[in-house]
Amino acid sequence: MMFVTPQQMKQLEELTDRSGVSYGEMMRRAGTALAETLMRRWPEKQCVLFLAGSGNNGGDCYVAARVLKQAGWRPEVLAPLGKPRTDIANNACELAKQDGIPIYEEAYDFLFGEPEIVVDGLFGTGFRGELSRNMQTILSRTEGKVRVACDVPSGGNALTGSVSEGTAPAEVTVTFGAVKLGMTQYPLRQYCGEVVVADIGVPADAMDKLTPAPIRALDRDYLSEHPLPAYRPDAYKQQNGEVLAVVGSENMRGAAVLAVTAAMRSGAGMVTCAAPDPVLTAVIDRTPEALTLNLLCSENSIPAFQTDMLRKALDGKDALLIGCGLGLTEATKALVKFLLKESKCPIILDADGLNAVAGCIDCIPKGRTILTPHPGEAARLLDTDTKTVQADRYNAALTLAERTGAVVVLKGAGTIVTDGREMAVCTMGNPGMAKAGSGDVLAGITAGIAAGSDQSLFEIACQAVAIHAAAGDAAAMVSQRTTLPQDLIGALPQII
Repeated sequence: MMFVTPQQMKQLEELTDRSGVSYGEMMRRAGTALAETLMRRWPEKQCVLFLAGSGNNGGDCYVAARVLKQAGWRPEVLAPLGKPRTDIANNACELAKQDGIPIYEEAYDFLFGEPEIVVDGLFGTGFRGELSRNMQTILSRTEGKVRVACDVPSGGNALTGSVSEGTAPAEVTVTFGAVKLGMTQYPLRQYCGEVVVADIGVPADAMDKLTPAPIRALDRDYLSEHPLPAYRPDAYKQQNGEVLAVVGSENMRGAAVLAVTAAMRSGAGMVTCAAPDPVLTAVIDRTPEALTLNLLCSENSIPAFQTDMLRKALDGKDALLIGCGLGLTEATKALVKFLLKESKCPIILDADGLNAVAGCIDCIPKGRTILTPHPGEAARLLDTDTKTVQADRYNAALTLAERTGAVVVLKGAGTIVTDGREMAVCTMGNPGMAKAGSGDVLAGITAGIAAGSDQSLFEIACQAVAIHAAAGDAAAMVSQRTTLPQDLIGALPQII
């Protein structure tokens, strides 16, 4: 599956028009698909109220109303925004009038009494900002009815996933041509209900012509189509990839345990954990296969002999993981910057590794780094706040990728992966994964895959995110509430 931005959807419509399927024909197909969805889902219901806007979304409603009328249903239309603004929508409206379908511009009380289904077609994918008080009032009067959204719930931003006050949640959203990016992000995602994609005649090759490229879905199909590279039959441990994991601190030993174990479970042939002795003891207790490097750091500096030791440890490594539970002191900040400068292999920068470079993101090596921030960490890197990042995750991820030259994994429900050119969104995962340690598992999986793969960092990040989410779903099959991040590692053999 592919997702598109509203601007990309306009491109798809232009390409479809050029292919011989006119805008009017696209509207006819959209409206027909909307009506057929209602008849298929609720065959026992007959009375439906369409809330038709003045754009082409309203035109889709007029077409659907005609199809239902011809099928013996009793459709009515409320058009509180007045006459359609486009020629094709206006033509659909006139045909609906000729068919005897009642069309009102005032929200009379009787309109909200009888209908069993309300179709929300007030605003489409171009909506930005806030619903007016009048629109909020109209939508609030549909409470208790079966609500179906036409393309996107009115008040939802189809790019960012934000919603206006007064947006009404739909039981089903019938979207046209392709799922819009904002519908994969919260809070809009929870307002869409079940999403049905209606075919409006978009040519099969149109997606390939979009600029930028459409947004890839990281789902079960992606996992089956993008398996991890197989081991060579004559492989030896170094050939399967070596990871240096600079992770953990005395107060956060578990983060190191989870990251190192996940890296080994994801296929790395060797993982060396560089950390203080108490962390190494915890790691070996859980994963005796790991190698260890005793890291001695004072509060403010790194001893010179330690930097020499780390240089040697970096030699020949295929991936470097920095940050999980590292802590944030002057010494760890210096350590992170030293490792970024000295390393030559792909880097996975997570947690306190990210916090250590906030304010100096120019030190992040371009072209060989994967950043795995949660929204708060992304906000620090972008010198903004978490609310701003969450309000527009699409642009936050793109901006961070462009500024750093790194692949960015913006974690959260609907995790976004981008290198600034390509983008993917994860549709798997569940709330049971929202627990301390889940990010450490993702970082470890990413490092384990990176060590043994010659794929692009973007593809590596996509695979890691999809595997992590699928493992989370497998682990939560019994109970989301009781799922622990360590259970994700236990579920990896079912996924990889």
